[in-house]
Amino acid sequence: SGPYALPGSPRPPTERSGDPDLTFFAALDPTQVRVEQGRMPVAGADGGTVEVAVPVAAAERVGVGTGDRLTLTDRLDGPAVRVVVSGLYRPVDTGSPYWRLDDLDGRGVKQGGFTTYGPLLAPPGVLSGGRVSAGASGWLVTADYASLTAGRAEALGDAAQSGMEWLREQKVLSGTTAATTDLPAILERLDRSLEVSRSTLLVIALQLVLLAGGTLLLVARLLSVERAGELRLLRARGASRARLAAGA
Repeated sequence: SGPYALPGSPRPPTERSGDPDLTFFAALDPTQVRVEQGRMPVAGADGGTVEVAVPVAAAERVGVGTGDRLTLTDRLDGPAVRVVVSGLYRPVDTGSPYWRLDDLDGRGVKQGGFTTYGPLLAPPGVLSGGRVSAGASGWLVTADYASLTAGRAEALGDAAQSGMEWLREQKVLSGTTAATTDLPAILERLDRSLEVSRSTLLVIALQLVLLAGGTLLLVARLLSVERAGELRLLRARGASRARLAAGA
């Protein structure tokens, strides 16, 4: 959703600015969050109140808990929204690529010129039903690389780059879409790593060949020394050169 102003401020008076602290609504993937207290919000709250779940980090700073009611002011001059806190949640893994879609990176709090808390997890119908102001939407696309081979990495990187350009040119997306991917850069680093690995394996293979050659030479030298000792012993016992040559 768009930005909403929180009532009051949890910060000490000396740290407050003229701008209110902000929050926003979002419909999150349920598999990416873990409810720590209360329950997930559901649609159809009584009296036009919107149920939301609040990040634990934000709830601790703002001082709200399950069952609390707040009235949020739309910073885009839309109607105020009354909310009731149905629960508190944490991201399952803030290191997951999913949380790169969140302006707060899953931390629940972001401080700058003003402080933003959130997102307030709301039922999907709340955001699509016009009950809150419209905001940016984000999608995270993942792929199955089980069949990917090193020989296809360059083509995959080119396809990913051209795919991003294609998305940005689509009129149905109003020309305001920001499509990004790190795949070409990742594949380039992977290719460099493979080159280093191949070079390392080649050096190791050459070292093994040299070691094997040196071992064979050493064995041949030992056999030659042992054979020379046997020949001297046979000559000392009176063996003729012809017999020694036949024995060799």
